[in-house]
Amino acid sequence: MRTARTWPTLGAALTYLGTSFGTYLKAILLLQGVSVLVVFPGLAWLFELALDQAGVEALTQRTLGEVLRSPVADLLILLIGALACLVVLVQVGALLVIAHRLAHREPVTVRTVARDLLGAARKLLSPQVLLFVPYFFVVLPLGNVGVVATVVRGIRIPRFVVGSLLETDAGTWLYYGFLAGVLYLNLRLVLTLAVFVTSDASVAASMATSWRLTRWHTWRFVVLFGVVLAVAATFLVGVVNVGLAPTRFTDRVMPDASPLVAGFSLAAVQIAVFVVTGFVAAMLAQVVVVALGVRQGEGPDGGAIHSAPAEPVAARLHGPRWVRVVVGIAGVVALAVLSVYNTSVMTDIGNRSETGVIAHRGYPSRGVENTIPSLEAAAAARPAYVEIDVQQAGDGGIVVVHDTNLERLAGTDQDVYDLTTAELTATTVRARGHEATVPTLDAFVDRAQELGVPLLVEIKPHGHESPGYVEDVVALLQAKGVAGTYLVQSLDKDVVEQVEALAPEIGTGYVLPVNLGRLPATTADFVAVEESSFTPSLLAEAHAAGKQVFVWTVDEPAAMRGYVREGVDGIITDLPTRAAHERDAVVADTTLSSRLEDAVHGILSW
Repeated sequence: MRTARTWPTLGAALTYLGTSFGTYLKAILLLQGVSVLVVFPGLAWLFELALDQAGVEALTQRTLGEVLRSPVADLLILLIGALACLVVLVQVGALLVIAHRLAHREPVTVRTVARDLLGAARKLLSPQVLLFVPYFFVVLPLGNVGVVATVVRGIRIPRFVVGSLLETDAGTWLYYGFLAGVLYLNLRLVLTLAVFVTSDASVAASMATSWRLTRWHTWRFVVLFGVVLAVAATFLVGVVNVGLAPTRFTDRVMPDASPLVAGFSLAAVQIAVFVVTGFVAAMLAQVVVVALGVRQGEGPDGGAIHSAPAEPVAARLHGPRWVRVVVGIAGVVALAVLSVYNTSVMTDIGNRSETGVIAHRGYPSRGVENTIPSLEAAAAARPAYVEIDVQQAGDGGIVVVHDTNLERLAGTDQDVYDLTTAELTATTVRARGHEATVPTLDAFVDRAQELGVPLLVEIKPHGHESPGYVEDVVALLQAKGVAGTYLVQSLDKDVVEQVEALAPEIGTGYVLPVNLGRLPATTADFVAVEESSFTPSLLAEAHAAGKQVFVWTVDEPAAMRGYVREGVDGIITDLPTRAAHERDAVVADTTLSSRLEDAVHGILSW
């Protein structure tokens, strides 16, 4: 069994890609184009249909049960999963089949590629498909290695889950251990799909073959993929700089032309990213096929894989002249349509100043979260609100604390509902070199009033509250005279409705850790959505319904600027000073090039 040496493998793969550039270009345009124009909208429509069948607007923490109780919705979701698997198989499998046929000097036509893919798809009609689904939609996207990772790269662990894990030593070890395990599985199973679509092997047999062939050679694949991705990233950086240059120029000498230039430049970058992403997938496919052949004893020196495709085979791939004409026209039309649309978008992306900065649990890096010192540190940043979490103590008192269990911050395995208010306020909490004690809501509001900073109070039920828990929180806010200026939010929709019934003057919010679909039905004044669930369409729908949208927890500067430009009403962040700085910078910078730069960053960071 031979070793897949790095540079010969890359050289052979690049030769195939270069000599068959036209073939790959047409394949990429077809596969990517069909996905963007047909597949993704089709899957979205099926998901909307599933939600309609379940009688809900979106899949959230509250509506999951309703969706699962609908047989039709369940069948549609299973259909979406099956179609998604098929789409990934076709997108990635087609590139692997082309790479395999080119390497073995076999005919490459739409018919031959379709025939090979159909044969592979038939093998999925077995219980082994249960191995295929988690491999494609958990192992590959989270490990982010190989050909498939370029197709399913939008799948990721929500940031709030990662943030919660990283708050404890055990969670940190668990998270990074999990990622290391997934990465290792990626590297050991990297040849799976290539074996599956180019042989008679089943899913399990393909995984076993990949596991055997990659033994002691995983680092070589890290180098192979790393080189390809590094070159692609360098090329994209050059494309971006070239794309930004014209708008930067017109900003200085011809500002009135900047919207049109920015729209055209953004369209060019979008198309470039579209094509480059496809060619990265194609190059990775070719690398995998060459590496697989070498590990099986083939390769430039072994006879079965050739150093370059035969010209007659490559020439046969060009197809009818009308196909090239259609592809060319489609490219020009796409550039024109995107340019017109982007010009409108770039003009509409204003330097909005109404986005409020909301300090998440105070200022966690300058004081222990949800404590008076953290509040004082946050107040210095002059946020629109300081967000805090409140729970009921065992004796009915209301304390400011996030976790139900005190292990993370106090180092004691005790629950809030098992302790009295006095015991909790005597508890020392520590984090990031800071320490303080657990405050009551009463004391917290008093200090907030002294500092002149309003609060966003999140009511967190732990399941052991007395019947009048929500009433006690509302009564305290009313007694302090802050009911008309403070906001209250909760994950529990019933709690939100109780607050509205008790005190209509209090602005209320519904917290959504997960929201797939439309704006959920709620009487709340705003929704607080986790970053992963935010979409421009959700924002537009909320504003049309007279509701505000807060996004949490936003700690990346580029994301802060993006949300300000989108026009969200509030950014909940652990870094209120930085968020205010980024917002003010967006407001002060009236150039189109800065808007274009943020838009391009959004495309590349997807």
